[in-house]
Amino acid sequence: MAGDRGARRPPAGGRDVDAPRLPPQLRRALATMPETQRRVLELRMGLADGHPHDAADAARAIGVSVGELREIEARAFARLREVLPRELLQRLLADG
Repeated sequence: MAGDRGARRPPAGGRDVDAPRLPPQLRRALATMPETQRRVLELRMGLADGHPHDAADAARAIGVSVGELREIEARAFARLREVLPRELLQRLLADG
């Protein structure tokens, strides 16, 4: 396909939270999030395809403005802070 450089794309709907490399606690936390929040984290942190996307690319992919994306991202991280142990979250962010 034109523009397709062999990049792996997540399944329709972006549901790729079962990637075996993600800790079970993170998989569970992502599975309970609203789809838009989950998708933003997958794109921004590269959880679905191993390649973090910048805010503009992620916003374009989900059809929102960069400002809206940043608000969604802030809510998603706040939710993760509520449900994940601090040590796990720190480790995940350090590894990313």
